[in-house]
Amino acid sequence: MTGSDTRRFFRLPVESRVFIEIESPPPGSLGPGKVARCETLEVSRGGIRARISEAVTVGAILQIGVELPGKDEPFYLVGQVRWRMQDKETSGYWIAGFEILNAQGSDIEQWEAALLVMDEQVPPA
Repeated sequence: MTGSDTRRFFRLPVESRVFIEIESPPPGSLGPGKVARCETLEVSRGGIRARISEAVTVGAILQIGVELPGKDEPFYLVGQVRWRMQDKETSGYWIAGFEILNAQGSDIEQWEAALLVMDEQVPPA
């Protein structure tokens, strides 16, 4: 890392499907709330950069399901929206950065292990 890049984890340019629960279901109801389907642009053990059709609120803590290539089951994670901006390439879409949180009941440990393996498979630049 050089310059002002303070990233803790290597980022991989992985495109995969992501489902983000942007609105919780009403109390006592079964099933998901409002879910947005989007795609990852980059992933790391500590975060996700995604293209999304909703203007998520910075600071919001959301449920996230990520399907990584080569994996049979999605990873269910909890992420906090750290930043968002309008997508300059796709009208009506946003780019958002999510920090993956260490939440009880999430797949954080499996996520970190899978990304560690993917990090090791990337040839050095």
